[in-house]
Amino acid sequence: MKTQNNSPQPFWTLTRIGLAGSAILLAAAIASALYHREDSQSTTETLPPDIAARQPAPAAPNAPPANPSAPRELPANLMQANLPLLDGKKKKLADYSGKVLVVDLWATWCGPCRQEIPYLVEFAKQYKSKGVEVIGLTNEDPVGDAQMVKDFVKQFKINYPIGWADPQMQIGLMQGRGGIPQTLIIGRDGKVRNHFVGFSAPISVPQMKAALDEAVSGE
Repeated sequence: MKTQNNSPQPFWTLTRIGLAGSAILLAAAIASALYHREDSQSTTETLPPDIAARQPAPAAPNAPPANPSAPRELPANLMQANLPLLDGKKKKLADYSGKVLVVDLWATWCGPCRQEIPYLVEFAKQYKSKGVEVIGLTNEDPVGDAQMVKDFVKQFKINYPIGWADPQMQIGLMQGRGGIPQTLIIGRDGKVRNHFVGFSAPISVPQMKAALDEAVSGE
């Protein structure tokens, strides 16, 4: 009597194992891609449609800070524009001539902005004696959202002036980069030394501190 030949079995077993392994690897790759996509987008918030429609083409989310090889001069219309503040007063960027100025473009609804603000509060306190000033400019409605912004300022214990940036001011400061927060460090000469887009504490905070130290020392 001939014995039954079972030699094909190992082949099909190995094939099934290979297919299962490939499926697992494919699923892992898809999950990883989705995770990194969500993580990279968590550092910026896109602008509302009515504001975004007026903006130039946006940069990719989590874009690195723009550190121009030479400080960028802001046009006179931006430096001299009246910025209405939350307390009813008005301020101009030109008023900060001779100081290092941190300009933060933000909004109460922006998650990364909320993460950044406590650090800006600390910068305002820590660098005040070194001639550094901080101002926050929101893109929200200065009439309809005023009370909400006031409540936000109180909740986050913001210790620097908060004002409103109209579309022209936003476009001028953003320079084609989309999303918020955006943080500009302006030197004592009124020129932009650093332009940060988005916020991620482990990366952004050391970079901002280094930029502030350089601006203070005049390097």
